[in-house]
Amino acid sequence: MRGRPADIALAATLHDATGALVRDVRRWLPWLQSRYAAVAVATSPPTSPRIVALLRAAGAHAGTPPANMRGPLYRMSVRRALAAGTSRVHYLDFDRALHWAASMPRELGRVLRVVRETPAVLIGRSRRAHLLHHRPLHATEDVVNRLMAARLGISGRLDFLVPSFVLDRECAARLLARSRARDATIYGEWAGLLTGLGSPLTYLECRGLDWETPDRHRRAVRRCGLEAWRARQDTPAEWRLRIDLAAEIIRGFERTLARWPAPRSAVSRIS
Repeated sequence: MRGRPADIALAATLHDATGALVRDVRRWLPWLQSRYAAVAVATSPPTSPRIVALLRAAGAHAGTPPANMRGPLYRMSVRRALAAGTSRVHYLDFDRALHWAASMPRELGRVLRVVRETPAVLIGRSRRAHLLHHRPLHATEDVVNRLMAARLGISGRLDFLVPSFVLDRECAARLLARSRARDATIYGEWAGLLTGLGSPLTYLECRGLDWETPDRHRRAVRRCGLEAWRARQDTPAEWRLRIDLAAEIIRGFERTLARWPAPRSAVSRIS
């Protein structure tokens, strides 16, 4: 793995208006580029020019859409990653990719080896990794994940909402062709599309996909400790935001299944 990057392009997105992740990008982008055949990071319009400049200098900037909306941003990253000509594309938010590289690089390396021969792989958080997020997030996402899995006829725990998946070129192109969501409904849309791309879905859980948000607030976390800082996020306003987001995700999911019905099928799991 160290000698040769995997034949996989990383399609990533980043929203960082304050430039909080500048040091992480400088430190870990070269590492990611040594593991992936290509890295394509699409940035939101408000993202700091310093971040954009770093990505451009490294040949990793995938562009910025005119509107600050998730759907166009996410599709832009996948489209640019496909243009790299690799056999597979791995979608993952860039702040999560940086966190994974910094916290559990060996696990990420193993994942890239495991997924090389599989057409469609959904990568979720382990139960422990999910619980490390603040409570309004993991509590509402647990409900959404259960509802979507039940609707698809899939038994057992499944985490659609990192979101992270590795698709071969045909599946990635099909995902792009079918994706229409513009806002937060894209999380539900992509979950609905993944099981209907024409290839059996494989599921893999990872520990390195734990909570990446504290990386943006290291000074505050150091001052009060991670547990106290996490508790500060447990507010009525945050619960309302996460409940509204959960409703948007389910709306996007149901709308997608109405347009592109997915077969009820089992998911193979990699431990």
